[in-house]
Parts: sequence; C-alpha cells; structure tokens
Amino acid sequence: MKEIIPAIDLKDKKVVRLYQGDFNSSQIYSQDPLSIARRFMKQGTDWIHVVNLDGALTSNFLKTPNFKLILDLIELVKRWGGKIQIGGGIRTEEIFNFLSEKGVNRIIVGTIALKDEETLKKLIKISKEKLTVGLDSYNGKLKIKGWTENSGDDLFSTFQKLQELGINKFIITDTNRDGSLEGPNFQIYQEINRYKNKETKIIASGGISNISDVKKVLSFSEGVIIGKALYTNRISKEDLETLIRSYRVTKLAKRIIPCLDVKDGRVVKGVNFSNLKDKGEPSEFAQYYNLEKADELVFLDISATLEERNMMYEVVKNVSEKINIPFTVGGGIKTVQDAIKLIKAGAEKVCINSAAVENPEIIKRCAERLGSQAVMVAIDAKKNGSSWEVYIRSGTKATGLDAIKWAKEVVRRGAGEILATSIDRDGTKKGYDLALVRSISKSVKVPVIASGGAGRLEDFYDAINAGAEAVLAASLFHNNQIGIIELKKYLYKRDLRVRL
Repeated sequence: MKEIIPAIDLKDKKVVRLYQGDFNSSQIYSQDPLSIARRFMKQGTDWIHVVNLDGALTSNFLKTPNFKLILDLIELVKRWGGKIQIGGGIRTEEIFNFLSEKGVNRIIVGTIALKDEETLKKLIKISKEKLTVGLDSYNGKLKIKGWTENSGDDLFSTFQKLQELGINKFIITDTNRDGSLEGPNFQIYQEINRYKNKETKIIASGGISNISDVKKVLSFSEGVIIGKALYTNRISKEDLETLIRSYRVTKLAKRIIPCLDVKDGRVVKGVNFSNLKDKGEPSEFAQYYNLEKADELVFLDISATLEERNMMYEVVKNVSEKINIPFTVGGGIKTVQDAIKLIKAGAEKVCINSAAVENPEIIKRCAERLGSQAVMVAIDAKKNGSSWEVYIRSGTKATGLDAIKWAKEVVRRGAGEILATSIDRDGTKKGYDLALVRSISKSVKVPVIASGGAGRLEDFYDAINAGAEAVLAASLFHNNQIGIIELKKYLYKRDLRVRL
C-alpha cells in the first residue's frame, strides 16, 4: 500500500519550511501546528510526518521549545485514529524509548545510524518495527546533524550496510531538491531499488511540486512525504484528498473474519471442500470469537443446499443471541423469504451462492428488500487454465461461468459484498490465491473478502495488499495456530488500519 504523508516541520513551535535544509531560509506557514495536523487528518491521511528542527540543531530533543507541542500532536493524531512518524535530534536510546512509549509509530534517526552503530543495534533490538532511518543525500554523500555536516558516507553503500544490520524502513531525501518545488531526484529512487530487499520500505522526500511528481515517485517507493507543495497550494486540498483516495481503496479498517462451516449442527473443516472433520459447537465458537475481537463472523451451512433443506434457523438465532459482532449466514438460501427469515433470526447479512447462479434474479430481489449492504454473494472458484471457473453446491458442480465476469454480474444485480474462495487453496495453508483476489478486487467496486488458503500471518497481509477489504479463515483460528488479536497486532505493525 502506498502512503501519502503530509509533513509538519517545527521550529520554535511554528510550522516552517526550509530551502535545501538551510535554517536561515525558514519560512513560517502557520502559528498553529495542531490545526494543520487536524486539517490533514480531516482530509483522510493515515500518516503525519513531524520533524523537530530545533532538536536536529541542538541534539537535545526533550528540551526544545517544540517538545510539549509534539506530545500534543501525538495525542491528536492518535485520537483521530492516525499514525505519526517523528524525527529531528533523536540521538539517544532514552529519547527513542520515550517516544516509543508515547505511541509514536515510526521513530526516525539519522546521525546515529551513521555514527553510532552500537546505539543503532540497541534500537533495532528495542523496536525494529518502529525504527526508521533517514538518509539525507547531497550529491550522493550523506549529511548529518540537521544537514549541517557532511558525513562523507556514500548513500548507496550505507543503504546496503544498514539493510544487512536488519533495518527495513528508510526515508531518503535529496537535500538539493528539498523545499525547491523542482521535482524529486527520480534517479536516486530508481538506483536505490537495485539494492533494495523485498521487505524494505522506501519513503521518498524532497522536491515534490505537483500530483505528477507524487505518482511518478511512488512507482519507485512505498510512500512519499509532501511538504511545501501543500503549503503553497501547488497540491490543493482537493488534490490531496484525491491522492489519498486513489492509493487507498477505503478508509475503513480491514476486517478479520472467522468462518464457521456447519454440517449437521456442528462446525467442521476439511481440505479442498472435502474430508470434513468435526470441530465443535457453533455457539461456543461464536462466543469465543466475540471475546477475541473478531470483526465479523460468517456462518455457512455447507450441506443445506446439497441436502435440499432449509437453514437451521434455531441454531442461527441461538448464535446471534450470544454475540455482539456482525454475523453473516449462508447456505440453503433459495428465496427472498429465506433471506428475510435469516435476518429476523439475527443475521446482519445473508450470503448467497448456488441460488445466485441458478436464479440470478434472487440477488436483485434480496437487495431491494434488504438493501445491498445485507447481500453477500459467495464465489467458489477453481483455476481453469488462465482463468477461474465458478463452482456451486459446496464445490461439487462446475458452472462454466468465468469467476471475474460473474463477480461483475452479481454486483450489477445488487450484491454489496463478495466472498471470493479459492477451492484449490481451501484448507491447504499455502496462502490465498492472490491473483484471484486481485482480479476480482480490480473488477468490482464493492468490498471483497479473501478466503481459502491462509497459513501464515504474512498471507493475510498479502491478501489485503492484493485488494481484499477483509480476510476470512477457519482452521487456523479454530486450532489456535493464529489468534485474532495476534493477527491484528501484526497487521497494525505493518501499517494497516485494523480495530484493536
């Protein structure tokens, strides 16, 4: 996911911008940094970049005029549900720990990364996730101490060395371009990618002048810091909001959804939709996941359609009375009346699969009666050459339908959400079918839930990056191999918005 990060540089409690890092060239843009941060958060940004310029000059972060103001900024951003990265004069373990305890998401160091390897290694051990190194380049050589001294170190060799130490987050600035509005040094970011490890995150900074600059630099980086262009209206309020929307599908938190596959009144799980094993009582699982802070539950009566019987309404009612999280129910829904009865039994949404293929009109009728937000269509897909074929009746019957075209069709008819399950990956723990998730997500404008194949924490992250608004799993959660809270903390540390 690409990050659009507005900058707030602080000097003597004011928002300023420098030209090429020259403190004598500072220009004041606001006397009220909190209102600037509030404005950026209202425009939808997830991140705020704060630099304590006085700290960078004095090396005494805690005793600068900006210190109390920075604490207020941290509190404000957290209150808005955003994230904050802070740099400028952070040169001791004490300051790093202090900011970490205050909830700062990324803590930026520069000078100590180049001149104090012993402290740097300690910081890696304290919080590798929060540690971010700022590399400030002047003609290929790195500057330190608020850009007032040349270190003599080469940008690219230093970058490789720091990656070898285990650092995976960098802010790279061409100081010649900073504050110039002349466009970034794209060549630096192209070159740095030659040495970049897969897990390394690069945030570009310096010289941004318009939307085109942002889009181009994001082709070489995972994020971009924008400063002067915002304050001079080169990138307007509307432009910023458009940028944020274009690089983030939604402002909503990503959802973690356990799935209860039910047969004969019991939770079961198998592999590739077969070899089902009994896992326990639905109501017990539901209560457990309610306490574990799952965002939703999906309850699928997987044999109702095959056995040509109605849903177990009493089981649904019993489960819904014991939890207070959204609850989707599917399996055996043949008519609008079936769907209405499930909603009355306590479900928030209904999930339609086989009936949608056999009678597509049911999608429209359910959407008209219940609203699109209450209608989920499940698409069970199996790889077929270069495409995916839709299967129904618990994966036992091929339909000949192309999964991507079918996804577009169900949305056209009124579906408000799609549950996309890879039959090939179901229960295998080999990871979600990312190509399937990506293809469906790009083809529709409703949320897509990825299902089938989760085996590691990374699999959930990968599915969300492929376009999923929510991720669903069963056996991993049922067997306590991965906990809901554990997963959410992992995703949060990887800069995804989740409900903790």
